[in-house]
Amino acid sequence: MHKLSDKEYLEMLKQQREFLRSELEEYERGKPDFAIKMAATIRTIFHSTQVSTPILPDLAERNGCRITFRGKDQSGIDDYVVLYLGFQVGKKKPLFDAPSFLDKTFEDYWNEVVYKEGKIRYTRKQIVLWAANKLGGAHVDPEIPPGLFHLLNGGPRLVSKSYGEETIINQVVYEMALQVLDALDQTIPMLEKKIA
Repeated sequence: MHKLSDKEYLEMLKQQREFLRSELEEYERGKPDFAIKMAATIRTIFHSTQVSTPILPDLAERNGCRITFRGKDQSGIDDYVVLYLGFQVGKKKPLFDAPSFLDKTFEDYWNEVVYKEGKIRYTRKQIVLWAANKLGGAHVDPEIPPGLFHLLNGGPRLVSKSYGEETIINQVVYEMALQVLDALDQTIPMLEKKIA
C-alpha cells in the first residue's frame, strides 16, 4: 500500500484551499447552502477518525509550521449565561484582530464553545461536523440529533434587521472558513519552502 508523502499531502492541501475559496465566494454571493460544502472541506482538512487522517495540523507540525486561530475567551461561559454567541451577526466579516479574540491552538479553537442555551453547549467542532456529516456536506443522516434539529427548526437564529436572518450553523461554518483560508494562505508558502 502506498503511503502518502508530505509533498502529496501538500498538493491535496492546495486543492482543498481552492475548494474552500470557491465555496466562500459562493456563500458570500448569497448562496447560504454553500456553508454545508465549506463544512465538508473543513472536515477534510482537520478532522481525524479511525479510518482517515486529516491533512492539517499534522502536516504543519511535522514540518515545523505553527498555526494559530483567533477564538473567544471561554471564561465568561457559566450556567447563568442564557445565550452565548461566539460569532458575528450579519454579512459583515468578523474582525479577528479585535481584543475580544485570543490566539488559540487548533485543538482549543476546534473545541471552543460557540453557542450556549441554558445548560446546552455546542462547540465549533460539533457544529461543523453536524453540517458535514448529517446535513449533506459529505453525508446525509436520516436521523437528526435533537439539539441539531432544535437549531435547524424554530430554534434560535442570528437575527439582524439590517442583514436578515442567518442560521447559527451557517455563521459558525462561515467564520471558521474565513480563518482557515487565511491560515492556509499563510501556511502553504511556508510548507512549500520546507517540502521540496
